[in-house]
Amino acid sequence: MAVAYEIVLENFSGPLDLLLHLIQKNELDIYDIPIAMVTEQYLSYLHAMEELSLEIASEFAVMASTLLAIKSRMLLPKPESPEEEVLVEDPRQELVEQLLEYQRCKEGASQLKELSLLQNQVYSREAMDISGFTPLAPPRVEGVSIWQLVDTLRELLKRVPREDRVAEIRNAVINVEDIMESFLKRLRVFRSCSFFQLLNVSASRHEIVSAFVALLELIKNGQVFCSQTPPFGDIEIVYRKEDMLAGAHDSSD
Repeated sequence: MAVAYEIVLENFSGPLDLLLHLIQKNELDIYDIPIAMVTEQYLSYLHAMEELSLEIASEFAVMASTLLAIKSRMLLPKPESPEEEVLVEDPRQELVEQLLEYQRCKEGASQLKELSLLQNQVYSREAMDISGFTPLAPPRVEGVSIWQLVDTLRELLKRVPREDRVAEIRNAVINVEDIMESFLKRLRVFRSCSFFQLLNVSASRHEIVSAFVALLELIKNGQVFCSQTPPFGDIEIVYRKEDMLAGAHDSSD
């Protein structure tokens, strides 16, 4: 019997972060959210994570129920008289306030991080040689979130016909560790590959999902990182040199 492969990323974002991602991706007005469209896309992301056997926190299910409740309330008949319509509260109002508060906190955290980086560059005395304490591993590349990776995976799965789930016979079991090693061999040669080059579009849906899980595990282990130069451009998977990884482990010890 097949066992689901579970993986939890340290930077796995919450439901409000996913909603903000959908609003920004679709260039929506946060004060006038098309709740039906956003709910449909939100649920499709949860289904994609279930297909990948990613561990989904209960807060995601709670937000899904909230979105469905708001959608149901908005489908109710509107009051006929203008006076009654003024008294009816927009069912999206509370969600909008939560999103705005979360967005402010996220921007505030980003500003504090920038101030912290600036403060770290201020010295009250002559600079000391701290090269021996500098980690050899390259800095983490930011800007590629879990949702952008799932976006790209969903685009890839659209190109593959859905397999018949009535009867499924497989000759071999796909091993995630073997796929990880295969990715590393390729990246040691080419140093970087695009997402679509690394995940073969000619593979079956099951093979693509297993390959994506292997990629997430490599990212979690710090063996590769992702880079996306133009907005919504192709995601590059970049190999981290083994000597840098060894230096990072030595410094942590």
